[in-house]
Parts: sequence; structure tokens; C-alpha cells
Amino acid sequence: QKMQGDKPVPTVRRAADGQRIDQGIDGTNLVPGDIIFLEAGDRIPADVRVLCCTDGMEVDNSALAGESMPEPRHNGTEKPSVPCAEARNLAFFGTTVLKGKATCVVHATGDNTFLGKIA
Repeated sequence: QKMQGDKPVPTVRRAADGQRIDQGIDGTNLVPGDIIFLEAGDRIPADVRVLCCTDGMEVDNSALAGESMPEPRHNGTEKPSVPCAEARNLAFFGTTVLKGKATCVVHATGDNTFLGKIA
């Protein structure tokens, strides 16, 4: 299930001593809590929460919902009643960034992703 191809995912982790470590990580080696950076054309390698993004950021969720219209993303807080699949501050494994850039925190990988649970 190598969605990212050979392109490493720009990632920030903290070392045991608290130092920031900037590195490129294969998407299959991401873990919850990793901070990743995405831009237009990137496949999203895990379920992520958007921390910061450019205005007008859009993703293609057709892999999940079959909907071919781009869906905007933002870093705002959603109401608790909004289902995860409709939350505009989340992006999901297997989808693609169509426009913009984002800084995200990984919250689910592998079989724990939204796509992994329905597959």
C-alpha cells in the first residue's frame, strides 16, 4: 500500500531530548503525532488533521465518496455533530491535495484510517 511512491513525506518529529528533527519519511512509516507538510499534487499518506493551510486549499475525495468535485479544507474547528467524513479540517489517506499547501498532524495510519476501516 505505497501511496506516496518514492517521494518522502516532509515530516517533523521530536527527539527524546526535545530537539526538532526535520526529515523525509516514507508514508508507510508515519505514526500518529507526526507533523507533515502537504502541497498540491501530493497523495495524503495518512488520516490527518489540518493545523494550518493556505486559503482555498482543496482535496479530491473521490477515492472515498466517488464525488468528483474538489472539497475545500481549512484549519477551523468543526461542530461536534459534524461526521468525520464531512469535516473540513480533516483529510484522509488515499485522497489527493489538488490546490494549496497544508501543515497537518497525523491521527490515523494503516487499518485505523477512514479508508482502512471501510476497505
